[in-house]
Amino acid sequence: MRRVIKKNKGKICVLVSAFLYGLTPIFAKVTYSGGANGITLTFLRAVMTVPVLLILMRISNTAMAVTKAEALKILILSLFGGTAPILLLYLSYDYISAGLATTLHFIYPLVIVFASAFIYHERISALTLVAAILVTAGIFMFVRIRTEADTFGVVLALLSGIFYSFYVIYLDKSGLDKMDYIKLTFYLMLNMSAMTLVFGLAANEIRFELTKKAWFYAGFISIIVTVIATPMFQAGVKYEGAAEAGILSAFEPVTASLLGAVFLGEALGIYQIAGGIVIIAGLYIAQKFA
Repeated sequence: MRRVIKKNKGKICVLVSAFLYGLTPIFAKVTYSGGANGITLTFLRAVMTVPVLLILMRISNTAMAVTKAEALKILILSLFGGTAPILLLYLSYDYISAGLATTLHFIYPLVIVFASAFIYHERISALTLVAAILVTAGIFMFVRIRTEADTFGVVLALLSGIFYSFYVIYLDKSGLDKMDYIKLTFYLMLNMSAMTLVFGLAANEIRFELTKKAWFYAGFISIIVTVIATPMFQAGVKYEGAAEAGILSAFEPVTASLLGAVFLGEALGIYQIAGGIVIIAGLYIAQKFA
């Protein structure tokens, strides 16, 4: 059993991370009902974990120093791979269901596969390509557009996926995946806090008049995502590579859609169920054969 876990630790890290990420849209909707919005939640998710990560670094005696080259790479990752995709995804929750938004966000595995093949000239197996196509096809089976607001939400969610593909690829190619997970996440969250605060104040969209329930769930999202899910995904990228980690993480929209149907009463029709089956089929191929 230990041998199996050790062999598949990268896959396990990605799948656990995906499950935890899949919980966040449900709690995000609760914070919105308590007075928050996408910009506020993005800021709170980042800023609430900075002191926690700092304490963890102190306990583990992790050196805080980074080189100028590392600082620049972290800044780029924070802006285009951290702040942008999270902000766009959280904003999309105002226009479309949590399950649909999270599902559309998962256009990024296909983007990663093609970027790895055509930009970085990596060899992508036929089965990996099939898995990525199945996952993407399953994702689009979830789409149901009825109004202009739906269209805007869909665009925001798709853009969040495209930016997130940059996060996964840049993390893999920049060498930042070799940095201590807690240390990297600390600087990502520090930068994201500052970037989102500036953007929120400029747009006059930062809100702090929240209910106690909203504050609690904002803190809960921050901890499970930043302290647990993000480092586990970073470990998955390190052990599995960007392409396979991206495909395996598509377990997240299945989780989000099922939980959205159970706890938020979001519609889950025959096409959405079929899409979930197709996504799982793609994940199985990526896990078993690719």
